[in-house]
Amino acid sequence: MNSLLSKARWLGSLAAGAALLLAGSGSAGAVTGTSGGPVPGVPRTVELDSSPASVTVGPDGRKAYVAVKDSINGAKVKVVDTQSGAITAVVTLSTGLGAGPGPLAVSPDGSRVYVLFSTARKAPLSSLASIDTATDTVVSSTEAPDQPRPDGTLPGALTSLAVSADGARVYVGQDGPARYHRPAEPSARVLSFSPQQGFTAAVPVPGRYLGSIVTPPADDAVYAATDENLVRLDTGTGTPTVAGAIAAPIGSVPSLALSPDGTRLYGVGNSGTGYAVDLATDALSTLDIAPGQWLQNPSVGADGTRLYLVQQDLTSSDGKASVLVLDTATNTLVPAEGITGLNWVTGLALGPDAHTFYLTVNSSLQIVGY
Repeated sequence: MNSLLSKARWLGSLAAGAALLLAGSGSAGAVTGTSGGPVPGVPRTVELDSSPASVTVGPDGRKAYVAVKDSINGAKVKVVDTQSGAITAVVTLSTGLGAGPGPLAVSPDGSRVYVLFSTARKAPLSSLASIDTATDTVVSSTEAPDQPRPDGTLPGALTSLAVSADGARVYVGQDGPARYHRPAEPSARVLSFSPQQGFTAAVPVPGRYLGSIVTPPADDAVYAATDENLVRLDTGTGTPTVAGAIAAPIGSVPSLALSPDGTRLYGVGNSGTGYAVDLATDALSTLDIAPGQWLQNPSVGADGTRLYLVQQDLTSSDGKASVLVLDTATNTLVPAEGITGLNWVTGLALGPDAHTFYLTVNSSLQIVGY
């Protein structure tokens, strides 16, 4: 396994920029993509001066969007030029002590970035913001509709989001309602959001907690991971309906990733195990990846042969973390292609060029050529 300063499978076009990985913003020039495709990020560390929660990248590879929590000024999204390392815009979602951001997702055409955020001290994520990427401004900020809940309980936290392949819908996961420091009620749900109409539907799913949501390229299904199973929602009729479930004994609410062709789905969780599902047959294979470790932020490479994910060492007091690489043909780790030397990783995104990692580490964004 490679250290952060020594990578396997460097692209030749990025090798000259490798020394800039931990050297601040640097001065390397932009690298153009092949055949007009998305550009790779220039390896470097971008200091954010805030606590990052998540990261995503535009489809042309030129902008990274990092959701950050400012201890004084609330929840924000910082826009980073992936070629120069400059922070080109700071978008405020919510001000005030205690406000914070959650996951991000970018629309397929790159025109919108969606992000979950909270608005008050100790409040869960409760609202969805839409950011116009041409102007880097918030064009809508919508609180999730209330859910049926017992007296004395609070609405469940929003946990995850995904944009449909046509960009017409955003699907948002929500836990069941709960009392402070008490387990949630078994009333998790998936919300459907239209950029024109706001929240239009709420679909109850089995379970108390909802993890990741993913949307295959076929645009007629949504998969949602709960603490009970993997749920398939049919979206072909416009209003999502639960179409089935697959028992997925992972021991936690998993994070999901789809293969680029939409034929296989992967889930990982905080037990160090995971699963792979053939979506044509619903056949599930268990993955014994790193027992006892916390696995998160899975992403499948462009050719489908590699699954990348973050391993957070739960036994380490200094937040020791690594990026693991799994061969999807054999479901085995490829140690020589991994990345070590990380601490407190909160997010990982694989760039659209398929050869650049964007990692939020401590108070920085690290752009890593791979």
